[in-house]
Amino acid sequence: MEPITVILQTYKRTEYALATIEAARELLHYEGALHWYVADDGSPPEHFHAVWDALDRPAGHSMRRGYGANANAAWDAAGSALTFWLEDDFRLNVSLDLTPHAYALMDCPELGMIRLGYIDPARLEPVRYFAGRRYHTLSREWPDNAFYAFTGHPSLRHSRYRTAYGDYPTGHTPGDSELYYAYQYRIGDGPLIVWPEGFPCEGTWAHIGEVKTETML
Repeated sequence: MEPITVILQTYKRTEYALATIEAARELLHYEGALHWYVADDGSPPEHFHAVWDALDRPAGHSMRRGYGANANAAWDAAGSALTFWLEDDFRLNVSLDLTPHAYALMDCPELGMIRLGYIDPARLEPVRYFAGRRYHTLSREWPDNAFYAFTGHPSLRHSRYRTAYGDYPTGHTPGDSELYYAYQYRIGDGPLIVWPEGFPCEGTWAHIGEVKTETML
């Protein structure tokens, strides 16, 4: 099977990051190879090394360049078609197997990203079959402009997503970077963002972060 690179986006929040890592290493599963990449946005060395050691010294970088540029650098270095995106304040609460979703992304070129965080159930469109698997598609645009199909919540992506919609916008706060990248999806017509049928709308992750990285120097 195609390896999955888990891209851990992190900056300074050591306690949150270590809780995120501990839960993911225990509860995140995959039949193929699961590699980690630490995308650190220039934290003090003690933070980077705590995270690096907790993951048994994986690949990674630490350079202050902003949320979008940090994400793009990690994507460049991932080395596999499949990447699982995890910010350092999402703690997995139950066992999660990425295997069926990896098969779906590899088998179906219509798909670009599978959201796995949480979602308003009203935003789910009717189920469709993709290579024999059932997913809800997510509309590119809603009339109330209160929903964005793309999100920084945990997600599994194929490299075709980036090919279609480009890099993360750079030079913005994390929140604005997400909104601008969501807009690139909204105006595009490339591979879809979908939600697995039967996946809990409240997600399987606890958003444990109360300190936002944009407030940290």
